[in-house]
Amino acid sequence: MYVWLKHASVLVLLISLFFYSLTPLWFATAGDVYISQPLTREKLCDFIASLAVDLGDKGKCLVESPLVERDACYTSSNHLAYYALHYVCGYRELADSVYKFLESYPTDFYDYHQVLVGKPIPQPFTSIEHVVVDVVNIVRIVHVKRTINEIADYYRYSNLIVYKALLSLQQGDREGALRELGKLEELWDGVGFADAYQQETGKYEAYKLALAVYAYRALGLQGNVDKYIVKLMSINPYTTLYTDNTGEGDLNLETASITLLALYSTQKPIHDIVLVVVIIVLIVVVSVILTIRLLLLKRDIHSRVRRQRIIITPTSSYLFSGFL
Repeated sequence: MYVWLKHASVLVLLISLFFYSLTPLWFATAGDVYISQPLTREKLCDFIASLAVDLGDKGKCLVESPLVERDACYTSSNHLAYYALHYVCGYRELADSVYKFLESYPTDFYDYHQVLVGKPIPQPFTSIEHVVVDVVNIVRIVHVKRTINEIADYYRYSNLIVYKALLSLQQGDREGALRELGKLEELWDGVGFADAYQQETGKYEAYKLALAVYAYRALGLQGNVDKYIVKLMSINPYTTLYTDNTGEGDLNLETASITLLALYSTQKPIHDIVLVVVIIVLIVVVSVILTIRLLLLKRDIHSRVRRQRIIITPTSSYLFSGFL
């Protein structure tokens, strides 16, 4: 009897420990798995916050989705979400905890969408791989790494086209950005972007609509912004994948973060920023030129004064000597 009770106690303890380890995931999945329209700032912010998992002294990470990948924290998506939480939502405390998580697992690449928050992206595009770097309370910590396999036909992927366009804008090449977005328009079929992924799976990806909104906002092309926002707001429920106007499955962190940044970040058109930079540079150049001219003029005046003194001094001495 004693032995039986002992084994039963051990079994209960193991079961308790198992469910305790699942507690963070339970809280992460307790909310909705998608967002109903309209896509307000508050809904998107609260959804992202609901994915938080406490990792103790490593901060808090945001699991990738409430259902499909509720046991994985990608540093790439958390990097994007940090900016959304901090600068758009104003959730500073949670953002700081996510930042601590990112510091605990440093990397030099956060996927190509890092260009959205001003971080340069390497070229050419290559395929990526997911590398598990740690496991905490059954939550996998995953880095995104570039491979050596170049994606020469990047123009078949709408997300890569947008990233290329934003990179061109960062480099001050507005015309180059417009050329890239011309390739994006060729993939638009009225429902979504019928790129290589859509042709392979038959599903559209909502975050690619958000990327289009972000890019055209950066260019200041409001007509194109409105076009894609209308489609974005027609997907109900709002999920990562959709067909026509119907969302399927759950919403993931990457899609929610990009959507939040596209719709509600306070970005200004990048060409305006470039114009401001150019004006500042011109002002600095003109100021330097004027300063140099003034210095040269001052030196010339001093030189003339010295020459006059040299001419006047001997004559004065001679005149005064006549009185002595």
